[in-house]
Amino acid sequence: MLKREEVFRLDGKGAIVTGAGKGLGRVMAEGLALFGSQVVIADIDAENAEKSARELEKYGVKTLAFPVDVTSKESVEMMVQEVIRKWGKIDILVNCAGITRRGCAEDLPEKDWDDVIAVNLKGTFLVSQAVGRKMMERKYGRIVNIASVMGQRGLFHPLDYATSYCASKGGVIQLTRTLAAEWAKYNILVNAIAPTYFMTDMTRPLLENQEFSEYLKWKIPLGRPGRAEELIGPVVFLASDASSMITGQILNIDGGWTAI
Repeated sequence: MLKREEVFRLDGKGAIVTGAGKGLGRVMAEGLALFGSQVVIADIDAENAEKSARELEKYGVKTLAFPVDVTSKESVEMMVQEVIRKWGKIDILVNCAGITRRGCAEDLPEKDWDDVIAVNLKGTFLVSQAVGRKMMERKYGRIVNIASVMGQRGLFHPLDYATSYCASKGGVIQLTRTLAAEWAKYNILVNAIAPTYFMTDMTRPLLENQEFSEYLKWKIPLGRPGRAEELIGPVVFLASDASSMITGQILNIDGGWTAI
């Protein structure tokens, strides 16, 4: 039986967090490091990845920055091979790399659609596939995909039409469930976190708009967007032995949005 203080500990684990150069990915990577996991900061922006990796060393864990394009199978496989070469294993994967392109459906450029689906859905699949193969060899793994409340609810607001984003996150949810079912026999747990709007540099202009802020107060029973640090508990929970009987689940971090 685990001791109370050990339930959420990640000492000795190795994690990859995509999109961790900044934003929510950066905060979740810090949460894993705080609980003892060594962390690979994987991001298309090499400078941000290096900066984040250096900052997380303050927790006394090993860190590694790796510039990766999650839409490129070659780039993803190079990353996984390098991590295995240096650390020998990957225990935890958090798929957080994501983008959005705003625009109403009838006017959305094809390229915008393709870009969002490529990063958010294809990228999640490619990284999961490459890392999952290594997890299968050890018969152990924890994969946490970052979905969204918008993958479960239609979004209609003139300041944030997000057809491609909603579709991509709905795909991530179904990918999560399917991988969980397929890979359970390898003791690989696959779950997703589905946040509502969280305050980041990317969302700040929208969330500081008074009209949109009032809209969220109506949509979210708690009456506010999320704070980045509020994702640390959920990601640590799903990455740790505390969730050892949980797979294929979507954990809504949404202030009650999906409850109504």
